[in-house]
Amino acid sequence: MKSKLIFSTMAVAAGLALGGVATPNTTAEAKIHYTTMPKSFRGTWVCVDDEDSANIHTLKISKYVYDYKSNYHGKKETLAKWSGKKKSHYYNHSDLSVKKGKHAGTWRISWYRMNSLFAETIKKVNHKGKTALVFLNHFGDGTPQRTYFYKK
Repeated sequence: MKSKLIFSTMAVAAGLALGGVATPNTTAEAKIHYTTMPKSFRGTWVCVDDEDSANIHTLKISKYVYDYKSNYHGKKETLAKWSGKKKSHYYNHSDLSVKKGKHAGTWRISWYRMNSLFAETIKKVNHKGKTALVFLNHFGDGTPQRTYFYKK
């Protein structure tokens, strides 16, 4: 009886030891945080420069992408393109940062954890009877600047 107990105990211990060795070591890689844009901002928005009608800015916002382009006399240039799914090189987070602003209805859109030149404070408003996104910025001297993008 004693030998059966010792044999059983040794068999269980050996099984546990081999089972522990046989299982592969898996390192738990942290999952990145996906960032989404507010639903009310999604779509294509267009702004035509008041001073030069050949300067057209296009803002395409999808669930995960903020894409801001300029078309100046036929020359297209991407000013900012941030993805809510693409992992940042520096952080375990996506490139896109979307945060509610201090004032009602405002949102701060930027590149995650960077004090980007293209960080924008955006608010959805009605302007001249049309739905618009207004970019609330300031010139270097503190003078407020408003740029309106209308739904395409």
